[in-house]
Amino acid sequence: MWMQLLCVLPILAGTGASRPNARSEAPRLEREAPPAVTKLESARAQIEFADELRRTLRGMDEGPRKDARLRAAAAYRAVREYFPADAAACAESAFRRAELVRQAGDLESARAELAVARDRGANTAWRVRAALELGHLERRAKRLPEALGAYEAVISDAAALPGQRDDASLWSGRVLADSGRSDDALRVWTRVADQGDDPLDRIRAFDLWAQELVTRADLEGAAGVLERCREKLAEAGQEESRLGERVRAALASMRAIEELARAVEKRERERKEAGKPG
Repeated sequence: MWMQLLCVLPILAGTGASRPNARSEAPRLEREAPPAVTKLESARAQIEFADELRRTLRGMDEGPRKDARLRAAAAYRAVREYFPADAAACAESAFRRAELVRQAGDLESARAELAVARDRGANTAWRVRAALELGHLERRAKRLPEALGAYEAVISDAAALPGQRDDASLWSGRVLADSGRSDDALRVWTRVADQGDDPLDRIRAFDLWAQELVTRADLEGAAGVLERCREKLAEAGQEESRLGERVRAALASMRAIEELARAVEKRERERKEAGKPG
């Protein structure tokens, strides 16, 4: 059986999600006095001013970059201070500010800003984007229940695009697996693998599904999942298009293929050392 699996692997066509390390939370950036920001004629003008300040960060050395980041962060916060009735602008500026403070290592402030973007962003794209990013932030910080809650909010949000729900589902599966809920994770990944909107997301789901089966030492099951993936995505991979090229590349680089090959070789080696037939 194991030799048969080894023969199957080369014909299977990784983007497997990595498991990030926990990141320590730095002192809050907001403890430093924010620079004063002039009120402009509209919320949009205020956001564009903040965007321009953010763009100046590119290529700066760390010393001046810190001061420039403070100015940009203050400019984004000024949007909701000066134009609190413009919910969409407040949500957008909070999301952009969250990006800045997260890059500075201030996860506490980033978490708070994303919550503002999510809560103020009703009827805009910012609510879903903020909830999804909040899930990523909590997952990286190893706050798994909070991450799962954020992802599930995206999945259940009627305003979320199919791709956003699938992305949230893929990551919720990762959180479930890391929480010891492997069976629940497999159910989530199976759904996206079979019903996902984007072929690349489906490949990611098949990859995660097969990797989890390898972890559980179900090597025949993992090989079956990889073969199923190859069959289900064959048509998309045959397209002579940019998407077809990406599908073929994703199928060929699935992490589970390499993990399964190593697991099969290890099992076969152990059987030989134990004097058991293959």
